[in-house]
Parts: sequence; structure tokens; C-alpha cells
Amino acid sequence: MSLFNFFEGFIGKHRRNSAPIKNVFDHYFFDLKYYLQKEASIQYFSHLLKVSPEKVDEISTVFYTLPFQLLVNEYRYKHFIEEIENPINANLSIESIIHLCGFDSNDNFVQYVKEKKSLIQLIK
Repeated sequence: MSLFNFFEGFIGKHRRNSAPIKNVFDHYFFDLKYYLQKEASIQYFSHLLKVSPEKVDEISTVFYTLPFQLLVNEYRYKHFIEEIENPINANLSIESIIHLCGFDSNDNFVQYVKEKKSLIQLIK
């Protein structure tokens, strides 16, 4: 059995087993924008979904290729970009938009952006 076939079977099995919980995951995470909550954590999200934190991280990794906390920060960042470009927010400070997007502080936002930039450079 080739390594490719092994991983294809492994991922396929996890996707089939996780399909119903993935729908609930998607609803809370994307539709209700769970990632914008300041207290967003894998522990709270797993409690909300009534599964283990490991299962939440597995769904996040298998379906979205990012561990849960990175997925939260990535969608916070994407939301930040949308909000900063929105003319309605022209009178808001960058700091207030950062906080509205779920980041605890400017430092956490800057740290994530630096990590993101480092990862992009590694890929190139």
C-alpha cells in the first residue's frame, strides 16, 4: 500500500465519521462567527459541540488544514481585513477594529500577523 493511499483512506475515514459533527462545527464556527468571541477556545467550543477538544482539533485539521486555534485566528484576521476595508468603519481606530474581531490585544494581533508572515515565507 502506498503512503498516498494510506493517507487518502485515513482522511476519507475521518471525513465520513465526522460529517454530522462537521455540520454543527460549521454552523457555530462560520455561520454564527464563533471565532469573533473573545473567549473563543477549543475547550469551550468542544463543550458547545459536546465532543472532546481532540475531536474539535481533528475536524479543524482534517477539513480546514489548520489546528483549531490557528483557524480561529485566521478567521479573525480575515474578518479584520473585511472590516478595515469597509468605509463604514472609517472613523474607528485600528485598535477598536482589532478588538471587535476577537483579538485580546494589539500585541496578540501583531504576533499572529508575524507568525502568518513567517509561515508564508517558509512555504515560498
